[in-house]
Amino acid sequence: MMQIKLGFEEWRKLGKEIERIAQNEELELIISMTFGFSGVEGNEEENEEEEGVEEHEHHHHHITELPKEVIEELGYFMDTLRTKYNAKIDHHVHGDHAGVVASIMINGKDAINIFRNIIDDAKNCENCILAGIDGELHLGNDVSVIFFGDSYKLTFILPAQDGRRLIISEVNT
Repeated sequence: MMQIKLGFEEWRKLGKEIERIAQNEELELIISMTFGFSGVEGNEEENEEEEGVEEHEHHHHHITELPKEVIEELGYFMDTLRTKYNAKIDHHVHGDHAGVVASIMINGKDAINIFRNIIDDAKNCENCILAGIDGELHLGNDVSVIFFGDSYKLTFILPAQDGRRLIISEVNT
């Protein structure tokens, strides 16, 4: 029970710090999410044949088409981001992963709740796995917060109130 309480407390503290940084101005959340897919395996025989190829020339995906269900789920997720948050979206899909980058304008007071909702929506994918998360919060043209991690733990780096130190906050998702 104590671990759960600590988790909520960390998110609450982080939310207050981001609200302080925003000072009632809008922030731009730029979040990049990488999705992996279960059941994607390489062809061992093909890998052995290509062993002699130099590393910088070797970029080969073994699956060229993703299952229809995966594409539909990611499409639904991106539509949700556009509809709920008026997000600008960019994405790419490869045989073994997909990336979604979203830009969303938010106020500091709602920043953490919106961020957590986006992560929860991304983790609801049944046919894919949220493998990596990183991004920034911008105040005007300045980067105010950076974050990175995965679907289990995120690290946020932001300025302390004195402006001379950094706060590093780790939170569980």
